[in-house]
Amino acid sequence: MGIKKSKADEMLALVGLTDAANKKSSKYSLGMKQRLGIALALVSDPELLLLDEPTNGLDPNGIIEVRNLMIDLATKHNKTILVSSHLLAEIERTATHVGIINKGQLLFQGTIDELHQLSKPMLEIDVNNVEQASAFLLQSGYEIAEQTNTKIIIPFKNAKESGDLNTLLVQCGFTVSSLYQKRKDLENLFLDITKNN
Repeated sequence: MGIKKSKADEMLALVGLTDAANKKSSKYSLGMKQRLGIALALVSDPELLLLDEPTNGLDPNGIIEVRNLMIDLATKHNKTILVSSHLLAEIERTATHVGIINKGQLLFQGTIDELHQLSKPMLEIDVNNVEQASAFLLQSGYEIAEQTNTKIIIPFKNAKESGDLNTLLVQCGFTVSSLYQKRKDLENLFLDITKNN
């Protein structure tokens, strides 16, 4: 490619392979090979880096290394990275913007926050005597989205209302063991968006 050796050394350092520079790539682990591939793609200093399943087949350490490398490239080296992946938990940890494609059709495009806003946040309340607590909340004007043997799930509005609800339940003799906001993860949002397509 006509590049100087110093550029190769710079790329190896960037992807954390300086110590393995004199090792044959056939002896590299899969994670090291993935990072070497990213280094090769970066040699020409592209503005856009396209990665297809960059963490596929890697062990947990390899996944973390590639994830941290992508975050560093985007934040410290101003690279735009387009990742194609079915590992939605990884996408959720690294991406700022997502596109959901199903059967060749783009169903969603936007920021991770915009995607999460499609899911109505819920408030999960672990409480003793779920039946009585549910009846009490209904009488008090709250909407019950779901109820299990140990939990009541209602639509989340804001932190103040959550605090007021906790105080109300405790003052009326209920024991609230936990109360927390719950959102659907990217995997469940993906299933919601694609189920009718």
